[in-house]
Amino acid sequence: MNLNEIFAGGLAGTKLHPKIINPVFYVRDFSSDSKSDSQSIRDCFSFASAFESKTIVIDTKNWLIDEAILVPQNTTVIVDGVTIKQKDRVFDNIFRSDNFMLNEKDLNGFPLEIVPLSGIRIIGKNGAKLEGPDVNATMFHPTQKNEQELVGDYWGWRGLQICLSMVSQFEVGGFRFEKQRGWAISMDRCKNGYLHDLFFKSIVKNGDGINVRLGCHDLLIENISGITSDDLIAINSVTVGITYPSNQYVYPLDPSSYLMKKGEDIRERDIYNIVVDGVVSATELFSQGVALLSRQGHKIYNVYLNNVADGNPPSLSKRLAIVGSYQGYASGYRAGDLHTIRINNIVSTSAEKAIVFNDVVADVWINDVVQKRENGVKVSATDNAGITITNS
Repeated sequence: MNLNEIFAGGLAGTKLHPKIINPVFYVRDFSSDSKSDSQSIRDCFSFASAFESKTIVIDTKNWLIDEAILVPQNTTVIVDGVTIKQKDRVFDNIFRSDNFMLNEKDLNGFPLEIVPLSGIRIIGKNGAKLEGPDVNATMFHPTQKNEQELVGDYWGWRGLQICLSMVSQFEVGGFRFEKQRGWAISMDRCKNGYLHDLFFKSIVKNGDGINVRLGCHDLLIENISGITSDDLIAINSVTVGITYPSNQYVYPLDPSSYLMKKGEDIRERDIYNIVVDGVVSATELFSQGVALLSRQGHKIYNVYLNNVADGNPPSLSKRLAIVGSYQGYASGYRAGDLHTIRINNIVSTSAEKAIVFNDVVADVWINDVVQKRENGVKVSATDNAGITITNS
């Protein structure tokens, strides 16, 4: 009888201590001078794999990794008071859900399959930090015909610091992110998630904090702050497609979009039931605190944005908006694809427009907007027909 069978039924009716059912394992116990940090982490996860539910603690020292930490189902990872940093020229995630069946002939492209999983928690405590490499990997760009650093959205999902795909019942919280190579956290086709108490510092192209991508729903995102080179939070349904390279995009950003090849219903790509509460966003560029981007027939709806503040000083006035939808960026938007959105308590100190909608929306209610920029406006919209404004 294996351990899973014992805990599934072999000891039914007995009173087991909770730590036996959900034991705690420490990576430090598997560390030695003869092993790399990544090998020590792999050994700890492998040792713990006999248990259906487990907690892995990474503490004691800063850890230097050369591959993604793969988090399986029903697993809590606690990073306690230390930094997990990627080695120079590593091109991989820091954390990834362990449900990808990779294509050995195209390791950076679409997986052959992603198996849905649940019960992932990645928690930072006591100043935990996730940091990219000091020196980025490079690769020859097949369509632009030059050698480039692997930063920004051209290079796909491997450049994400945390990549979750087709995951339910998950939590990510308590981290500071630095030296991003693109988006720090991205989720596609994920549901029932909680992201909280996160700080982002990025300087690279496409340096978003959090990206909520195709098919995500029922998410709570709160207490988010950062100084980013792109949007702090992007709720974004754009996809490049299913064939790569595609113009400047060498690899896919949403790994589960291989499902589009298999006749996935377009409504499976909608984004809905999203709550964002408590955001402070600073940037020197044109990016937004929370961006909404619906394209290609995908809908975004049932969204509540509350307490979103501009972290820029009044003298810094490049940014265009604190909350809103962009112009351009793919096609296929139909009036009302963005709908049933509630926006409350928005503060702009530096943005030209506190809130902007460049798409024709439906059932959007904006309440309590404060614009501190002297020549700024509170709300700018392509068409006001679908927008109600109160207390502003």
